[in-house]
Amino acid sequence: MKYKKLLKKVLLFFILIIIAFISFILFQTKDDINANLTNIEEKLNRYYNPNKMGGFAVSLFNADSIIYSKGFGFSDKGDKKPYTLETQQYIASISKTTIGIALMKAEELELLNVDDPINNYLPFKVYNPKFLKDEITIKQLATHTSSLDYNELVVESLYIEEVKKEKSLASFMSDYFQNTKYGEIKFTNYKPGSDWNYSNIGASLAAYIIETVSDMPFSDFTQVHIFNPLKLKNTNWTESESDSLLHTKYYQPTKDSIIRVETSGIIPYPSRDMITNIKDLSTYCQAILSKNPNLLQSDSFDKLLSPKLNSNVTNLEDDNNGLFFFIDRNNHGVNYRLTGMDGGDNCIKTMMWFDPKTKLGYIFIGNTGGTELNRLNHITIYNALVSLGYNYSIDNSTIVEGIQLKWHNVYNRVRALF
Repeated sequence: MKYKKLLKKVLLFFILIIIAFISFILFQTKDDINANLTNIEEKLNRYYNPNKMGGFAVSLFNADSIIYSKGFGFSDKGDKKPYTLETQQYIASISKTTIGIALMKAEELELLNVDDPINNYLPFKVYNPKFLKDEITIKQLATHTSSLDYNELVVESLYIEEVKKEKSLASFMSDYFQNTKYGEIKFTNYKPGSDWNYSNIGASLAAYIIETVSDMPFSDFTQVHIFNPLKLKNTNWTESESDSLLHTKYYQPTKDSIIRVETSGIIPYPSRDMITNIKDLSTYCQAILSKNPNLLQSDSFDKLLSPKLNSNVTNLEDDNNGLFFFIDRNNHGVNYRLTGMDGGDNCIKTMMWFDPKTKLGYIFIGNTGGTELNRLNHITIYNALVSLGYNYSIDNSTIVEGIQLKWHNVYNRVRALF
């Protein structure tokens, strides 16, 4: 008798645990925004705070079509000029994804192998002086594990358009690595390949390797092998190539408002200086989603986007890295496992991610910096875009597909909690 009572209590206890766990999952995976194609514009207008942001554009798309895309706010607040789908701006570190694609194109052309040491292709030698026997590889540059430090002071000092006009990427790299014109080369204390450390210098060095093997400027290589095949007519690397009437003004958030600021290109431009608009950037990302053969071969796309780092790599901020593509499932409050890249500085914020499961892509580009003063606005807007994508997928799926998508949602969100 006592045994039966004990068994009932144990059974009740486990039932309560299961109920609590299900409730917990439902709470964690609920969609508070619940965006759809009918209400998304009203929601985004509500989330847009003119005291925190100048203007921005968003895009939701699959491999074949644009599901939703629109500009909000102003490209020039002083003249009340709207931020539209045509508005051009710098997209900051999303630019690095072109380096990854260019590396794979160069490999297809048999100009290099990303697993090779970088010194096979450079006119000067680059070693971490603490680990002279450990060669740095191209793949390590592309996964931010080369041990080259970010060297922010040098990079930030190069935001000078006039200097950029007088210097090439090649001359900068020679001055930086060979002539040490910018001071001592900064490395981390970790062996190449063992530690993750984000590096703009490392990214631009990878772009310079493309220049050395192709015998053409990186800007020309990307024009020939990326921009032209995809018909990206509003995408380039300098403001002088852009339509001045379409290029946005830039804004920096302060405590109570935003102020107009100037920004310009830098000498190691491949790491952050791509200029485009939401239309071209959506086309670019669609080509990646669809594995467009005009861009790369299918196996090259697989190599570009597949996880490259093992669990022994320290200080890894994301789940993993492809070649200048991040793989992350806890990004901007979004717990799906997405592939893509962020960008930003004091007057720019950009986000370009796609879900390999649903084959949906999400882009935000804005002309106001993503600081702590307006981070919540950016996250909320991006979450609304993801909510729209999720509900669009459910509405356009079969019953079985809908169940799979909901499980995909639950599994990834719960997994991200632990």
